Amino acid sequence: MNPLTHYYLRSATQMAKSILGARFWAVHTPWIEPSQSIDNAFFGINIAPSEDPRVDQFIIDRLHELGLQHVRMDFTYESLSSHAERLLNIVLDAGFQVMLDLLPPFDDAKDFDRAAQQRWHDFVVTVADKYGERLTFVEIGSTPNRGKWSGFEPFDYLTAWDIAHQALTERHITVVGPNVSDFEPLCTIQLLSEMQRKDRRPDINTNNLFVERVVQPEVYDHRALGKIMTKVMKLNLVKKAKVMRHIGQQYGIDKLICTYKCWSTKRLRRWSIYPEQKKTDYLIRYLVIAATSGALEKVYWGPMVCSRDGLISDGSTGYPVIDNVTFYRLVRGNFDDYQVKEAFYAYAQLIHLLSGSRCIQAVNQVKGLHHFIFEMADNKQLHMMWTMDRGLIPLSDIYSSTQLAQGRYLDPLGNELTKPVLSVTERPLSIIFDEAVNPIKDKDGLETLDSRPFDRIVGIMPNVQFFAHEQGTWRGMISIFEGEDANEKWQALLPEQLLSAPTISVHRDQRNRVWSIPNPLDDKQVLVVKENRAKGLKKFTYRFKASKGQRHWDNASEMLRRGVNSPMPIAYFERTENTGITHNYYVCDYVDVAFSVRQAFTAFNEGEESYHGFDKQQVLKVVADYCCHLHNEKIIHHDLTGGNLLVTIEDGQMVITAIDIGRATIQYKSRVRERQRLLDLMRCCYKLGWQDREAFMSLYFEAYGRTFDAPWRKSLAYYDWKLKAKKGLKKALKKGFKPKR
Repeated sequence: MNPLTHYYLRSATQMAKSILGARFWAVHTPWIEPSQSIDNAFFGINIAPSEDPRVDQFIIDRLHELGLQHVRMDFTYESLSSHAERLLNIVLDAGFQVMLDLLPPFDDAKDFDRAAQQRWHDFVVTVADKYGERLTFVEIGSTPNRGKWSGFEPFDYLTAWDIAHQALTERHITVVGPNVSDFEPLCTIQLLSEMQRKDRRPDINTNNLFVERVVQPEVYDHRALGKIMTKVMKLNLVKKAKVMRHIGQQYGIDKLICTYKCWSTKRLRRWSIYPEQKKTDYLIRYLVIAATSGALEKVYWGPMVCSRDGLISDGSTGYPVIDNVTFYRLVRGNFDDYQVKEAFYAYAQLIHLLSGSRCIQAVNQVKGLHHFIFEMADNKQLHMMWTMDRGLIPLSDIYSSTQLAQGRYLDPLGNELTKPVLSVTERPLSIIFDEAVNPIKDKDGLETLDSRPFDRIVGIMPNVQFFAHEQGTWRGMISIFEGEDANEKWQALLPEQLLSAPTISVHRDQRNRVWSIPNPLDDKQVLVVKENRAKGLKKFTYRFKASKGQRHWDNASEMLRRGVNSPMPIAYFERTENTGITHNYYVCDYVDVAFSVRQAFTAFNEGEESYHGFDKQQVLKVVADYCCHLHNEKIIHHDLTGGNLLVTIEDGQMVITAIDIGRATIQYKSRVRERQRLLDLMRCCYKLGWQDREAFMSLYFEAYGRTFDAPWRKSLAYYDWKLKAKKGLKKALKKGFKPKR
């Protein structure tokens, strides 16, 4: 039997044993255990050279600005006697501790024959002899479980490992690896078992503990073992780190290092119109959890400079063929175009706050709240907290008013907040106390948050805070803008005040009532109020849903979060009991409308070629683009009639805003299917003639990038028939019940 066959048989046997006998799946919890001390050495970053020598000093200066001591570099054959070796020497001379990741070129790794093996051996020996005593760690290879990036098949990677391990250990160099990408425990077991069999174990186990594919750093990974097992296995970042460390310990390796972690702007842009802000939030949230997990020795953030993934943008376009996580080869772009992002300053602030601290209390996933208390090096106490995305918890639910008055508040970048902070949101908040503070000292404890039925969705908007409150039989949420007092605004917008305010105009008064009032705090501003009334069967079905007011608030917040225009939510109020079936209220900004899409489409159907100074083609394109953007952002309106699409004029351009969004469905995972898109579109273009419908759908397909597979014309024709039949039935019923004279 040849060695390759032997290897695969051993691997299959080892993995089967691991699956059947691995108790670590159950014994490790996803909860953070406090009493963890955090040293500056926990923090590191990935760096890469540039062909421009000016970048070398730029990197050194930024490392000092971050307050880091540990860096990681990828190094291959071409790195010798090049700009990479130049940077390596500069970094070592500056006193930084370096993890050097040695890897062969992709083509050699892909075809790792005897000649390639000899080149690899010579390279490792050259680097070890030249730099071995000056390096903190040497890592062998990268992402061996991603052959499309590294070039390696597992068997060839182990051959490369054997060659390098022998050369490095002979020179008493600390060897780390195997740097499996993402959470793949069976692959790690497969590699470590082979390394142990040949007495070639690493001194430290390395892994790229990515959680980017589940977006938020804290959530349970539904991809690791399938959606069904998500809540059973509870594989969040904490448990993943504990499991990976436990696997290493089974092979005599006590320490675990995460060598590369980042969120790409490209991915974050799918979820927020503020991707750089989310990169900042997730960096802090990931590193605080990783540092307090007790399972990780160190995390190297990376890359430091990269237009898509970095803390500093190099201004370049495109992306390397080999992913940076495998081979962060080069900083590209023009030096004059470099731009330091806010995540860089957040990382510097986090390193400054946590270095030398000790976590003495950690609460995670209580009503989405994460709350940490650290004893700082200067004997002060640091409290760091955030919610899961879209969440909100009033600070008054966590601290007494006396405690809140004692704190010094910092935003993620370390700027001191001089204005009152009302709530904990997804943006990490830091509070520094000069003396020890026990949260909710006079209350029942943080665990009581778990029993509260009040779930809310909020967006993250510049210069806007959100305030949630209960008073008497009312509860709800309001938006607080700069200069506004939360308690004053709450009192001014309570339903009793809304109902007694002077009415400017009534927009609808049938099943629900919609009217405009002057803002009680600023009579120059107009607000729109919607009173939602449950009648008939909805008195029963609404018992099982959030109130209509909350649904309006949630949908508006999420639409704005995704960059889809809807009026700014100002407030909603609902009763504390029977929230869905009692009268509830939603308040939003008034939209200064030029015209509605229905008015424009009706005019086109009557033969007009322009409307309000815009020709037909312009109007059709703007509406089609908006509808496509709405659907691409995973939003289904369910009542996308022309009357619910309002057009305003800004700088001579048409801007569409959707209203009446209480019935909208917002999806978080799956895309909006063609059938769902079509159900919206047939309502939107109902007022158009068939020739204009063809033009409208062509423009929609152009924005969508494809045409529908289903026969969309039949659907539109069916909708015409349906509405015609409905009107006819109503007319017949009305005529039949007409009283006789």
